[in-house]
Amino acid sequence: MPQAFIPSALVNPALQVTIKPATEPGREVIRILVIGSAHGVERIVHELYRLGFAEVCAWSKPQPTGRTHEIMRVLTRYVLVE
Repeated sequence: MPQAFIPSALVNPALQVTIKPATEPGREVIRILVIGSAHGVERIVHELYRLGFAEVCAWSKPQPTGRTHEIMRVLTRYVLVE
């Protein structure tokens, strides 16, 4: 039986991110996170670019996750609050 997602504390507190509200009223910050091997993450980022989803340079620089051979990249988007 699947369990509900329960966020756990990161092993390294320096990697934790504080989410700040959007600077403009009526907009919400949405972050898309890709985690995996450097090769896998780059393939996904470039595939999403090819599909017209986001420019490669719109993603954050690769960041370590604290796990061996694993990185993450984040894309920040803003959506209008209805």
